[in-house]
Formats: sequence, structure tokens, C-alpha cells
Amino acid sequence: MIPDILIVFDSAGFHLLHGHLHLAVMLSESGKASVDVKGHGTVLISKRPTGLVVQTGEADLPLLPY
Repeated sequence: MIPDILIVFDSAGFHLLHGHLHLAVMLSESGKASVDVKGHGTVLISKRPTGLVVQTGEADLPLLPY
């Protein structure tokens, strides 16, 4: 997990606030990254042809810009 990446969750979904470059490096190496999200625990970010997706226990949601 990378503590330099900050993702928050609100009524619209998951938003990447900080650590864009760190996340890009991790995704370029393996295509996936684990990130801690306050209130949701650890989520898995994966790179797909349609964009970045947050994989939680319930569903896969897009990672939105803020």
C-alpha cells in the first residue's frame, strides 16, 4: 500500500485527491494498487481499458477526478 495516495469517498463515488503520479507508477508496473480509504479500508485500484476502477467488496466503481 502507498500512503502517499489519497482517495476519498462521497455521495458521487471515489475521488483521487493526491498521489496521481505514485498511482500511475504502481499501475504501470502491475496494473493494480492497494490503497487505504478512510471509512472503507483497503481497496484495490485496477487499470482497465475504460479507465481506473475501484474494486470494493460490493462493486466495482470508477475512480473519479476531483
